[in-house]
Amino acid sequence: MASSWRGASISPKAFGIPCGAYLPLMACLYVGHKPWVWITAVMIIVCFGVMAHIGWTLDVCWNKFLGFMRGGRIVSRPWWYRNRFRD
Repeated sequence: MASSWRGASISPKAFGIPCGAYLPLMACLYVGHKPWVWITAVMIIVCFGVMAHIGWTLDVCWNKFLGFMRGGRIVSRPWWYRNRFRD
């Protein structure tokens, strides 16, 4: 019997694009009705669609960004504990 939790972490998609990628289009409804705003939002959605097709979803990009910000060295003690014993 398959687990009912198997699909619990799958992000919702509309037309193969993660739903979070449609946020720029929703922002256009509040920001303005200029044509360049709509074109920019559609281009962002197309960009996210291409990235999702390749395999770089929003979650993957966010985790890559967090890994970049964290750096290559991960220490086991917090900064305040390490600085307390430094001479």
